[in-house]
Amino acid sequence: MSKPSKTYLLVMLSLAASFYLSAQGYQALHGSPYAGSTGTFNNPAASVGSAYKWDLTLFSTQLKTSTNAAYLQNGSTLTAQDGYSSRFVHANADFSLLNFSYKIDNSRAVNISFRGRTYNHLKTSPFNFTDSVVTSFNRLLIANRNTSYLEGFATHAGWLEADLSYSQVLAETDNSKLTGGITLQIMKGISGVFVKTNKISYLEQKNSTDTSYTFTNGSGSYGYSDNYDGADGIKDFLKQTRTSIGLSMGIEYRVYNAEMNAGDNNNLNYDWKIGVSIMDIGNNSFKASQYSTQFIDPNAAITDASAEAKLSGSKDIRAFRDSLATIFNQTSALNGNFTVSNPARLTINIDKNLGNHLYVNGELNINFNALSSYTKLYTRELNLVTVTPRWETAGLGAYLPVQYNTQGQFWVGAALKLGPLVVGFHNLGLLKKDPSLNGGGYLLLSVHPFRKTKIMSKLDCQ
Repeated sequence: MSKPSKTYLLVMLSLAASFYLSAQGYQALHGSPYAGSTGTFNNPAASVGSAYKWDLTLFSTQLKTSTNAAYLQNGSTLTAQDGYSSRFVHANADFSLLNFSYKIDNSRAVNISFRGRTYNHLKTSPFNFTDSVVTSFNRLLIANRNTSYLEGFATHAGWLEADLSYSQVLAETDNSKLTGGITLQIMKGISGVFVKTNKISYLEQKNSTDTSYTFTNGSGSYGYSDNYDGADGIKDFLKQTRTSIGLSMGIEYRVYNAEMNAGDNNNLNYDWKIGVSIMDIGNNSFKASQYSTQFIDPNAAITDASAEAKLSGSKDIRAFRDSLATIFNQTSALNGNFTVSNPARLTINIDKNLGNHLYVNGELNINFNALSSYTKLYTRELNLVTVTPRWETAGLGAYLPVQYNTQGQFWVGAALKLGPLVVGFHNLGLLKKDPSLNGGGYLLLSVHPFRKTKIMSKLDCQ
């Protein structure tokens, strides 16, 4: 890659766009009594309401992406979207191993899960993009000569997590049942990065042979976790991480049809089920690298060509920081720790049993950080409103989740369950010839009782 191209990528990262990775994406199974040990990812009360005495999810993984910045042309060539607009990219990914749920008796259950999660967020103010701007920083500024300023932020957090959940029946009548649950999340912050720029403005200068720019205002900062600075192997990398605590809690309320069930109520034959949960309260803490820096007040004597030359000569992050010190009048180190908030949210889930193994699930997801300033470091989920019709038994299932997400995108997904395996897509639009990079998929493998008598009988849980 040429030096101008390297410079352009560095500047675009600090001045422009936004990238999101998130988790909580086994959408087809949300609200399902067959969700097993993964049900606690959406509501900690789910384990005592499970159809199974026990469930072991050997592994699960999922990826979700959302963007207006790029698409795959002809299904293979990554192509940037042209035009004047604010850019965003979102994706969410997680994996888990050996998640186990067990009912102590008919009214109590425990759940343990081990997960890896990552969230990355990147967003820009509106700016103009064409194919020509990738050649140099000067081309970017020429294309945006009528744009008041460039501004953007990026946030990344990745962590390992052990979840310890407990749920129990809180109250029960002949035609209803109320259950509650809580999850303690023990988190190890593996990787943290942020970049912020605030209203970088510039002044155009023309002469007979050239057009140049000088920067007139703006500020910014960047930081990353210090375990990236010279860690000697994976063991040392993990040793330098910090531990944090998170919390999730929820309730589920089942309403039974007394005439149909004749008093023999269980976790499958409810009429309505309403779940309310508050998920992922807490944050991950990272020790800032010694090269984490904030910068203020551009040097008016520095042109865009000079800035590009300085940054393109940066061979490492220390040289990059030193180059910024010559481009801005004030630079200072960001010492101490920085925290990135977890995707705290309120989830309301309503599940209707239509009979003959048919259900309809509706879900509303409200991010607590949705109105937070970009200056705060936080993560959030993409889910907003989802409706999922499903046909499901212990061994087979077909699902059709339809969702309208926080980015104003309408997705139609699909999933299948074949024995212990569940495979799903968030958005079938990814299968078209020139797909936008919106959607993703999920896969999980779990083992549990499949015999109907083992699932339906209350005695099995006692």
